[in-house]
Amino acid sequence: MTHTEHQQRISSYIDNALSDKESAEIFAHLAGCDECRTFMKISMRVQSHITGEELAEFPSSLDRRVLGSLAREAAEVKRSSRSTPVWFTRVSIPLPAAASILFLIIVGSLLFSPVLAGDRQQRTDIPAELISKIPSALQMPF
Repeated sequence: MTHTEHQQRISSYIDNALSDKESAEIFAHLAGCDECRTFMKISMRVQSHITGEELAEFPSSLDRRVLGSLAREAAEVKRSSRSTPVWFTRVSIPLPAAASILFLIIVGSLLFSPVLAGDRQQRTDIPAELISKIPSALQMPF
C-alpha cells in the first residue's frame, strides 16, 4: 500500500469507519512509518479542534430574509414566464428537419405551379363565324 492509501485509511479510522482488523493494520504500519504517524497526529488535532468548536449562531431574521428573497425570486420567475407571448418563444428545430421542411415546401409549390403542370385544359378551336361576331377591339390573335 502507498502512503496515500494508508492516510485515507487513517482518515477513516479517525471517523470511526474501520473494523478492528483494519485498525490493527493501521497501527502496525504506524509503528514503522514516521510520515503516516505525523499525518495521524495532525489529523487527530484537526478533528479535536473541529469537535471542540461550537457552531456559530445566526439570528432568525437572517433566515427570514434569505427565505423571503428566494420566495420573491421564485414569484418573479413565475410571473415573467406567464407574461411572455407565444410568438416570442424560441423554437429550436434541428438543421436536417428544417432542410426537409424547406424541401417539401419547394417540391409542393412546383407540383402545383402552372409552369410544370402545363396546359391541362384542352384548347378548343373557336369557329370562324363566332370570331367574326366579336368586335375587333376585343379580339385576341389566336
